[in-house]
Amino acid sequence: MKKSVIFSLLLVFAAVICFAGCTGTTNNGGSATTAATAAPTQASGAQATPFAEPTSSSDLIPGPTQAPEKKYEVDFDVTKDDVYGNIDVTFRGGAGQNFVNTITVDAYLADGTHETKTFTAPFNVGDSVSFKGNKFDQDRVKVTVLYHGNIGTFVVCDRVIPEKLSQRARD
Repeated sequence: MKKSVIFSLLLVFAAVICFAGCTGTTNNGGSATTAATAAPTQASGAQATPFAEPTSSSDLIPGPTQAPEKKYEVDFDVTKDDVYGNIDVTFRGGAGQNFVNTITVDAYLADGTHETKTFTAPFNVGDSVSFKGNKFDQDRVKVTVLYHGNIGTFVVCDRVIPEKLSQRARD
């Protein structure tokens, strides 16, 4: 009986060691990168990365989004200019705007670059950040909201813009 218990524990221990490891992913075996932010560049208090970071094609695939409780919701408008390809992300306020600590906007551009801009408090309806997008290609925008206290962090918007390329843009 004692031998079977010891054997079972050793078997469980060996299985744990075999399956232990990091569950995150990296870029082609490299380390994940985070974007540093610079001093405010706009009157709205937005901050931008001092340089563009390279991206991979998988960065243009949107991930899941999360919705906080109704009392913490905030809204954004994400638009792309049809003529120049500029991307504008505008803060539209919401019931939870007084609970927001930081808003981070990531733009993953089709040319392989990644830019991050950050809204800092106080937040005003109409505050916006802009990115130089690609005129004829789809780009991805991800908005992450960090709330005060233990409310949490939520990816409230993650989408490709424009959602569908027109036939004229592809020709």
